[in-house]
Amino acid sequence: MPLTFYPHLEDAQKGTLLERIDVLMEAAERYKAIILDESHKVPLDPNKRMVPRELTAAYNWEEIARVLRQIREQPEGNKLDKIKKGDLLAKLAEVYEVLRAAKMSKLEAVRLALISESNQLRSGAGQVA
Repeated sequence: MPLTFYPHLEDAQKGTLLERIDVLMEAAERYKAIILDESHKVPLDPNKRMVPRELTAAYNWEEIARVLRQIREQPEGNKLDKIKKGDLLAKLAEVYEVLRAAKMSKLEAVRLALISESNQLRSGAGQVA
């Protein structure tokens, strides 16, 4: 069975950052559904590890990293820029939340870091430089 990557490259590289985050979210939800469905089908032996040939789906981390890099490169020159950047980071944290629920518990630290960064930007936007 072939390995399917989520999101598909042709979908993930189009549109604005917000649209691309929406594509990442939709792909994360589809990936989560597949992973949770497969975990119920196959009896899991705690001593047996899954090998790559048994995988049917994978998340395309290159795309999520590209979006995160582009968000971090956004300007923070004024209040609106900081709020916009904070909102984008919070939305990306939601993608990590969905992926964390797809049996990727180690992503909780990344999600919390994104939320923290988002909150700092938003609270810093209210302060005068």
